[in-house]
Amino acid sequence: MEEFADRYGFRLVKLVDSRCTMKEFEFDQVLLMPTPKGYRALVEQADEEIDPKVKSHLLKIWSKGTIENLSYFVMAVAVYSRSVSNPPIDIDVGGVLLKTAAFCNLRCLYRKEAGGGCRIAMKESQHHLPKCIKIPKGIDTIWRRLKSYIATGNSISIEDALGTHNAMGVKIDLRADFAPATSC
Repeated sequence: MEEFADRYGFRLVKLVDSRCTMKEFEFDQVLLMPTPKGYRALVEQADEEIDPKVKSHLLKIWSKGTIENLSYFVMAVAVYSRSVSNPPIDIDVGGVLLKTAAFCNLRCLYRKEAGGGCRIAMKESQHHLPKCIKIPKGIDTIWRRLKSYIATGNSISIEDALGTHNAMGVKIDLRADFAPATSC
């Protein structure tokens, strides 16, 4: 994997659940998403943390694939918030998925434009991604912070992040008598 990283400029960033499980989750620094190995590890960890009653209820609303696609995302946010953010924030993965399902139900029942919600549009009883599902506001903020954390290569402090940003920047020196060409 390191040969691939060196040859193609690909870099892995690890997010470690240092305050709970000590598991590592790999992210692709270029795509700002988990690698396949990291994705699978996040889904498995979320499966362990979600209460079986909550999971049973979610399976009535969403397909297993939908739950998997959302649980990796919420689990990554939960790991970041409890292991990296200061002060740590405790996020209940099952609770967030239940809130998302409740909002999806509301959108499905009361949506009038574009043929209604996902259940009506698909003529089925289960919801389908991504038509009705919206990211909860609290999670969205932490997700943006997680992406910044991955993009800067685990830089937590602003100084480290600025150093990375400056290293990637392009400096242009213009002559003292430079005047942009105008079209008249």
